[in-house]
Amino acid sequence: MFPAVRLQFSGRQKQVLGWWSRGSPHRDRDAIVCDGAVRSGKTLCLGLSFFLWSMSRFRGQQFALCGKTTESVRRNLLASVLPVLGGLGFQWEEQRGRNRLTVRYGRAENTYFLFGGMDEGSAALIQGITLAGVLLDEVALMPRSFVEQACARCSVTGAKFWFSCNPAGPGHWFYREWICKAEERNLLHLRFRMEDNPSLSEDVRKRYRTMFSGAQSVEILAIEMPWHSAPYFLREQVAYTDQPKHLKKQTPP
Repeated sequence: MFPAVRLQFSGRQKQVLGWWSRGSPHRDRDAIVCDGAVRSGKTLCLGLSFFLWSMSRFRGQQFALCGKTTESVRRNLLASVLPVLGGLGFQWEEQRGRNRLTVRYGRAENTYFLFGGMDEGSAALIQGITLAGVLLDEVALMPRSFVEQACARCSVTGAKFWFSCNPAGPGHWFYREWICKAEERNLLHLRFRMEDNPSLSEDVRKRYRTMFSGAQSVEILAIEMPWHSAPYFLREQVAYTDQPKHLKKQTPP
């Protein structure tokens, strides 16, 4: 359906790009979560897959692109995805003042609204809109009320939820409500490592793993590990060292 573009993707990235297609065993899933290491290439392939899916399956529908702020959506997602779409023959027009992006390919046209999930009040910004799908980039940084409101707006038949994030602590609400309930929510969960990004050389990957020390190394290296790994417990315990001794941290099940 779309012309070929000379890009190099890893096996994991290709899985994200085609999980919704007719030949995929995961095509009937309602959602996808891509989490894992920093600089692992998950944002580009997830964003590109989201646009390819929405433009091939829908006409004249509305979608949401969500980040911590609308500027982070432009910087982290659109800045890398739109040039690739251009190479595929897509056309787009952004109304920056309205946080609105119109994308066209042939006779297909859809509208994408940008939203920022900064705080609890952000949920009100997305109320009332009807969506055919939503992409939430760095979902672990957003308040639960905003994420749930965004998902609730997806009432069009065939709508899907798309999430990306770096793992947070095992007590994080997104881990408990989505990752731990993947089968119940009919969700495809794919973990990424730095090796899944073919644009990173081995020297760059090595530098990421050795350039930090102390608390910083816990923060960076933990991102390579699952939500429930030991470094997360360590990081959370460090955050409690300044609290009164009578306050006990509850260990998640």
